[in-house]
Amino acid sequence: MTLLLQVTASLALIVGAAQVCGRLAPRIGQPAVVGEMVAGVLLGPSLLTRFVPGVPEHVFTPSCRSALYVIAMIGLSLYMFLVGAEHEPAPMNRRTTLLPPALAAGGLVAPIVLGGAVALTLLNDERPSDVSPLLFAVFVGGALSVTAFPMLARVLQERRMVHTTFGLLASRTAAIDDAAAWCVLALLGALRLRGGAEVAILQTILPAALLVVACKFGLPKLFRSAMQRAVDNADLSDGLLASLLCLVLIVGFVTDYIGIYSVFGGFICGVFLPHVAGFQRLLHARIAQLVRVLLLPVFFAYSGLNTDVSNALEPTYLIIFGVLLVVAIIAKGAPGLLIMRAFGYSWGESKAMAGLMNARGLMILIFINLGFSMGLVDKALFATLVLIAIATTALALPIYRSHYSAEAEEEARRDWGAPTHGPELVKSTPFPAESVR
Repeated sequence: MTLLLQVTASLALIVGAAQVCGRLAPRIGQPAVVGEMVAGVLLGPSLLTRFVPGVPEHVFTPSCRSALYVIAMIGLSLYMFLVGAEHEPAPMNRRTTLLPPALAAGGLVAPIVLGGAVALTLLNDERPSDVSPLLFAVFVGGALSVTAFPMLARVLQERRMVHTTFGLLASRTAAIDDAAAWCVLALLGALRLRGGAEVAILQTILPAALLVVACKFGLPKLFRSAMQRAVDNADLSDGLLASLLCLVLIVGFVTDYIGIYSVFGGFICGVFLPHVAGFQRLLHARIAQLVRVLLLPVFFAYSGLNTDVSNALEPTYLIIFGVLLVVAIIAKGAPGLLIMRAFGYSWGESKAMAGLMNARGLMILIFINLGFSMGLVDKALFATLVLIAIATTALALPIYRSHYSAEAEEEARRDWGAPTHGPELVKSTPFPAESVR
């Protein structure tokens, strides 16, 4: 088959599998992202390409995989652009000012320390020979430190908890946590791809800092008036949409060129895009569904094509999986539990927060895929980390629900004055509640 036929057939398989598994997941109490993650694994050597003759040779060929990688990276850049645009200022008091940074710091430091310790001991033999122990340790720990801010926000929206004290704290914490995790990965990429620290600072970190400053001060001046006109006219023009897409692609090109990947470019654009009330709804109406239904499943499939579960099922890797799973849950959950208690919250609320902080969703897949592309992990450990991503994401909601039953959520909404029934009046979001990531 020609490359066009291969890509077309692969996209049909990917979108279909993601829809089927994504719709099945909520039936067993899981967010759609868990089903879509599983769909990606099933399309890879773990099932489809192993047991269906001809698929690796005729559909998911090396050239087709290269094309899927490009599509996936463009999709991730647009996705992170939408995620970045969600980082809005919110009302603050002492708790909402001090507690989220404390929770995020605990949820970053503990996994890096404990995960790094496991990497330097149990996983040292799995470290690629050209990767320094420090880089390897920080990468493994950093992967365990991720919380999926978009997924957490969707869960809270679905449960009508966005406007409660708990929801505000959880959303702020996850946003800070995500930003910190991307900084860690950007630093790892700079050190890995540029060599020594001095070269990394000059060729990657300094240009990245200048880019951030340029976006922070330049984007509001460039886009605020056009965005306000779009809101006033209730219409996002083709010209403005094209300008925003070009912005994401150009900044993504720059970030990829300096060694921190195009995904960060999309996130930077979203974070520093001026916040104009009502504009997000227009933006999401134009591009979010395409990203959600077509482009993100391509990324899940690309991850799955690199994931051979049979490697992770070997006795050595089963032990590694068990240890990493325990470390991931404890290192991420225990700081949240203890810090929430220190700020006067109940054990139940603290446990619910610890559960949500373990919702790694799509973000950990992005993290480990970029690490894999940098050569920081081999295929067997990569497959193990994919299973960690699925397992911890699947456990997050049951832990949360063990405290926040429907009755407890109703009480929390009453205490805050949030909606207690019917559709919640929340700001437009890039992904609907049933598709949480």
